[in-house]
Amino acid sequence: MRNYLEAFFNKNGYECADAKKLLAAYDKIQSTASAAEAFNKALELYEERIDCDYGEAIKLADKAAKIAYVYEYTAELLLFICFSRKLKEYYKEKGVSLDIYYDTVKDFRYQMEDCKATRGILGVLYVSWFVGFVKMERFCIGRFQYEVIKFGCDYSKDGKTLTPESKVLNVHIPGSGEPLSEELALESFERAKEFYKDIIDKPYAAKCSSWLLYPEHETMLNHQSNIYRFMKLFDVFDYGIKKDNGDLYRIFGTEEKRVEYLTENTSLQRAYKKHLLNGGKTGYGIGVRFL
Repeated sequence: MRNYLEAFFNKNGYECADAKKLLAAYDKIQSTASAAEAFNKALELYEERIDCDYGEAIKLADKAAKIAYVYEYTAELLLFICFSRKLKEYYKEKGVSLDIYYDTVKDFRYQMEDCKATRGILGVLYVSWFVGFVKMERFCIGRFQYEVIKFGCDYSKDGKTLTPESKVLNVHIPGSGEPLSEELALESFERAKEFYKDIIDKPYAAKCSSWLLYPEHETMLNHQSNIYRFMKLFDVFDYGIKKDNGDLYRIFGTEEKRVEYLTENTSLQRAYKKHLLNGGKTGYGIGVRFL
């Protein structure tokens, strides 16, 4: 497994220093018999079945971390990266393109970068997020990630109607560093529609709940910005305010909540800092787009 991890880090763009630290953590777990036993038992659960007890697997990884004096965040990340070896076999068994596999497992690095920026730890902040990937319930197709959900409410526009039970695509925007351009968005939507056309209901639709769709962007952001143009790809039919200015880490890459200390390195950061200093809040929007 160690050789697999090393190859995985090389293939997926991990910084050399980060890869070395993760491998050192893995070695530390495997060099302590009781820690290795717990961690490897977690791996066996996934090797046996894709719908394994993920809660139990995570508990075992956490147990291994405590025994080996490794951060739980780190052990959890390592566990799911190890799962990715078997996941590739599951993709082949189900006939899903390996191009989608390779794009999907990149999210492990994106989540690690968030954890590194906000906590100073190589790991994952919300390990339950990874479950959807390894269960093959969420896929990265082009710029975005998708999963099938029920729409959850009634909605009609231009003669098209969705009910609470309508199966639609739930859109997630990974922190890949790729531009959030209209061109990439439309390409991804088209590919996702083709991939899911026999699973979701007609009329085909995508739903997105994200800080990127926050209606306050109408006055905060330049209307030529990629975020604003992305928001306009959806009909935003609901919104909310984030408690304690949540999601600031997505914009500023830190858990700092004191507005006066927030950085102003990008136009987005400057717009948000001005908004917050003027008494504004962070929030989110919920939007729908017919495909």
